[in-house]
Amino acid sequence: MSDPVFDVPRELATTPVPREGAFQLLRRRDFRTLFVAVSISELGDAMQYIALMWFALEKSGTLGVVAVRLADSVPAFFFGLHGGLAADRWSRKKLMIGSDLVRAAVLVPVAIAGLAGSLPLWGLIVSAFLLEAATSYFAPAYGATIPTLVDRENVQSANALVQATTQALSVGGWALAAGLLTFMPVSTFFAVDGASFFLSALLIMRLRPGAARSSGAVAPRVREGIAALRPYPALAVGVFAMGIAMTITTGTWIGGVPTFLRNTLHHGASGFSLVMIGFAIGSIAVGAVLARVPVKNKTRASLLAWAIYLPAYGVIAFATSLPMAFAGAVGSGLGESASLVLLDSAAQEEAPDHVLGRVLGLISLVHRGAHATGLLLVSPLFAVLPARAVFAAAAVAVPLVGLGGVVFASRATRTAEPAGP
Repeated sequence: MSDPVFDVPRELATTPVPREGAFQLLRRRDFRTLFVAVSISELGDAMQYIALMWFALEKSGTLGVVAVRLADSVPAFFFGLHGGLAADRWSRKKLMIGSDLVRAAVLVPVAIAGLAGSLPLWGLIVSAFLLEAATSYFAPAYGATIPTLVDRENVQSANALVQATTQALSVGGWALAAGLLTFMPVSTFFAVDGASFFLSALLIMRLRPGAARSSGAVAPRVREGIAALRPYPALAVGVFAMGIAMTITTGTWIGGVPTFLRNTLHHGASGFSLVMIGFAIGSIAVGAVLARVPVKNKTRASLLAWAIYLPAYGVIAFATSLPMAFAGAVGSGLGESASLVLLDSAAQEEAPDHVLGRVLGLISLVHRGAHATGLLLVSPLFAVLPARAVFAAAAVAVPLVGLGGVVFASRATRTAEPAGP
């Protein structure tokens, strides 16, 4: 709960809890349980992602892939804010369990229809929409639960550990799926992913009562999701900057990397897989660092992290070989993951519990919804402009967004500070 006068979380007014290392946090039973649950579902998601993209490509080519990617991005706009509101009003534990069970239930008929050879593309699009809608409720509830499990002083280590682990599992899932697809039907992976969500729900049920509680506040309204950021101007600027930066980076990545690798560097699917692994390696590396090195001003650092895209996308823009593109992908993983981990951690440290779900729901909306805006606003540029030119422009634009955010955040913070006597 928050202090009625200063609106500061009470736990920040008490004796500070000593920081713990990332692996020390795994000694805490409830955090370990949630960590394993998320890891299991992430591995299933990674395997299902390869199957999903491959199935859409076989059914309708590139347009099929774009349709599915839009379907798993657009729900963030419809449900992202409400998912955050729900996390502040209802039991976060029940929200996570319910979201996992919904995702498992959605994948059962998809797997059955696929194995029977009667899964149409529209069915895949509908399932992608429903899966992302459920995720819009899981993500804020999960994010708002982390501070109650590890204490606010340790949220950066916890987030970084989860980020590094899930990215490592993604690489393993992609590799495993690529190997198994040679002799197993695609729909098998939908069944595997469904089972992973079911196992995740069973594990989350083991969380002790109160471990993932909500603040029990009066039912909030949707407009309060945005208003919750008003007392935190720097954090609001960080969220806004993330929306712009992610729109540019995801639109460039989704629309440009496959095109650039095929038409300019003359590599096929294996080259794309290698570049994806490079992105994951960057994410794993930044997770490993942030799990050990505490950052004081997390919002400012999250904005500065976008500057990493200057060398990252710059290298891709001038790449003449696959290793150069791989290096650029590593830098991209570093920049995006650092910004996301630090912004989430800043929100978990600063926002009072009774609005934390709303703040994290807004961050989730911006982060996930940017995939849709990137596809719609940036990806089409590759149809009319050379890929190198678009990557070069993004390499300049994204750091400018971050640096501009630093300036605006500083001004907003000074304006919000009360005048001296």
